[in-house]
Amino acid sequence: MRTLPLVLVALAACAATGNPERSRLAPVTSTPPAVTNASEPASAPNTPPANAATGTAPTPVVNAPAAAPQPRKPEPVASNPQPSTPPVAQPQPQAAPAATPQDSQSALLLGHVGDRALDSVTFLRKLWVADNRLARRVVEQMVFAELATLEADRLGIKLVEAAVEAELKRAANELERKLESKGSKLTLREHIDQVIGVEPELYLADLRDETIVQMLAERCVRAYMLETDRCDVVITEVRSAESRDAFESGLALGKSFDELALAHGYGDEEAAHVTRMQIARSESQELPRIVFATPQGKVGGPLEQNGRWLFFIPEKRTEGRPGTWAELREDVEKSLAAEPVGDMEFLQWRSAMVRRYRVQLEPFFDLVERKQR
Repeated sequence: MRTLPLVLVALAACAATGNPERSRLAPVTSTPPAVTNASEPASAPNTPPANAATGTAPTPVVNAPAAAPQPRKPEPVASNPQPSTPPVAQPQPQAAPAATPQDSQSALLLGHVGDRALDSVTFLRKLWVADNRLARRVVEQMVFAELATLEADRLGIKLVEAAVEAELKRAANELERKLESKGSKLTLREHIDQVIGVEPELYLADLRDETIVQMLAERCVRAYMLETDRCDVVITEVRSAESRDAFESGLALGKSFDELALAHGYGDEEAAHVTRMQIARSESQELPRIVFATPQGKVGGPLEQNGRWLFFIPEKRTEGRPGTWAELREDVEKSLAAEPVGDMEFLQWRSAMVRRYRVQLEPFFDLVERKQR
């Protein structure tokens, strides 16, 4: 369990800029989920991380407990291909052909019962009522994929085909190992066909698309962090007004941040009650704005969030280095090999991307909630 959910709240507060309030969707993490047991479908690579609104991790739907996998490091072949290996054309999910008016009408029809039509609009509304968390997650995955693709195009990121295939093979092998650990005697293709009930080629094609999006997104996120001014920060969370007052009184008496954090705060580091992270500059978000306005080495805060407070110290600032993918690629790949992208980076990147690329989901919510303009 995370010990500093307020930082997620503070950073995610503007992640849905331009979207209706009801469409605040959790971003997608780079951590692949564990496959469920043999009676449950195997999972696609991308799942939501800690909830952007609450800072809590979603509960995986599994029938047997499994250890949560750690964020994976890119395979060496994916991270740093030799100069003699030329990049190939960027793999992209297959785009559907443009629909004609007649196609649009037929696409709404699911079938008939007698002379009565079953339409996809009713299906979406009923799905929304039955499980809007699932529907939101799917919509967010679609938004995430488009943001990653748009940003990869802007940067000029090119994946190496061999790297994509290596990562796809790794993902498929991991799914097979999970099935074996659950006691299944089926191959992955047999499981997809017989248990999930999906054509294996369709499932594996979708897995490939998700793998491509994953690899693009990891590089986009890390490139964004390298391009943007950033600050290494030590943060502690204070969970009561009494502790907040005691923290401020202690500072006035000359006590150190470390001493007060240990006495009154909470953080990922259990021994010190602090969390260390890197914050990207953003004038549209309160936490980054206050962090960059606080002198280096000085205590900042309290920043109030839902009845709790953050105190922090900016330790080191690094200037961003904008550049093309050709200029950033080597540093990005090296950094990914050293440390996978984390939830905090994804949250900050997504917040920046919904400001860079307009995300407009009102038509979807009007449809499923029967909103009338």
